[in-house]
Amino acid sequence: MGFKSHGMVLCASQCNEDGSETVEFVEPPDGSPLGEVITFEGLPAPSPMSSSQVEKYKVFAACMEGMKTNDDCVGVWNGHAFMTTAGPCKSRSVKGGAMR
Repeated sequence: MGFKSHGMVLCASQCNEDGSETVEFVEPPDGSPLGEVITFEGLPAPSPMSSSQVEKYKVFAACMEGMKTNDDCVGVWNGHAFMTTAGPCKSRSVKGGAMR
């Protein structure tokens, strides 16, 4: 469309016994303010980076390995839950799935 998107959608996926794959959005809970910065439980608040810094240092790619859902379907990075002021971000049913 001629312009770069700076939005992000996270999904969790898991392979099923029949060989199919389940993919679901990792969503903030109801009542989360639009545009709220996601924090990580047990870690200090993140420092904002410009889109060019994120791209230059490949920040998202470096973090992807530690991103998954836990046994409660909560999105985590290296065990730290993705949090909003209204609670954790979750998938509906994907447990232990990779997030991308």
